Amino acid sequence: MSASPSQNTIARQWQLLKLIPTRAPGLEARLLTQQLQDAGFSVSKRTVERDLQELSLLFPLQCNEKSKPYGWYWMRDASLDIPGITLAEALSLTLVETQLRQLLPAPLIESLQARFNLAKSKLKALDTMNAGARWPDKVASVSAGMQLLPPKIDGELLQKVQQALLEDKQLDVSYYALHQSAVKQYRLNPLGLIQRGQISYLIASAEPYNDPLRFAIHRFQKVEITESSAVIPAEFNLQRYLASGAMEFSEGESIKLELIAKPVLAELLLETPLSADMFCKKLENGDYHISATVHNGWQLNLWLMSQSGYLTVLAPFDIREDIKQQLTEALAKY
Repeated sequence: MSASPSQNTIARQWQLLKLIPTRAPGLEARLLTQQLQDAGFSVSKRTVERDLQELSLLFPLQCNEKSKPYGWYWMRDASLDIPGITLAEALSLTLVETQLRQLLPAPLIESLQARFNLAKSKLKALDTMNAGARWPDKVASVSAGMQLLPPKIDGELLQKVQQALLEDKQLDVSYYALHQSAVKQYRLNPLGLIQRGQISYLIASAEPYNDPLRFAIHRFQKVEITESSAVIPAEFNLQRYLASGAMEFSEGESIKLELIAKPVLAELLLETPLSADMFCKKLENGDYHISATVHNGWQLNLWLMSQSGYLTVLAPFDIREDIKQQLTEALAKY
């Protein structure tokens, strides 16, 4: 349902009240008009001047008429507690809710829920009069890999994990170890929460060890918050952990990868390089020789296998042999 003319006027005037400064000399109608237009409202200077005159009858607004240009501002000691949110805030909140809901602690989500609802209502009300309000319908974030449905996560369980992480408390958990096909019992020290594609991971150390490990949230079968404080290594830093290649399922080892790539893959890699030091040289046959320093791990192997029709690994030798063996085994299945 589209917004009525009266709703459009209210939305515009509400935004205008938020733009008016708190002290002299204030802002002239021309600048206020520009700021409204920047916020996505299609409005003329004459309309803004008329709005200001009408609003000054209802709110403690004042116009500096001593010299041109005439500036509008709030009277001294006026209450400026205007409820509602700007269009930019509504857009930001909508995108945050969509992309980061599982990374935000449940209490914070609950405290923001009213703002999330208000943001949706504002965008809906402005849909027909403001192109910016339709921005969430025009942008999206998708995974570069195979599109998979997200795993089911118990909301209460996730809340306990978030609470323990927030309060630096240890967790007693029952966790399904996929590669061992067994349920394991751990006491964990939560260190961080990471969203990787459709899967959320708790980064934690398992007593009595200090090494950070990855635990997929959806594989927790039971979670209990203890009274014990989490043991957080002084040297642990989430950003350094990510930079080490841990979420590429690497043990931190860096290697010099060398390969021959067909032109179509090489052109993609020139746009999105494998590393900052990637070197690419065109060969006489049209293919490219590429070298780059990368993290050695499961993610690298997966990428090399997925591009095996477009590249040939030259070095390291052990990775070249691993790829050859995997391709041989795969071919045998066909």
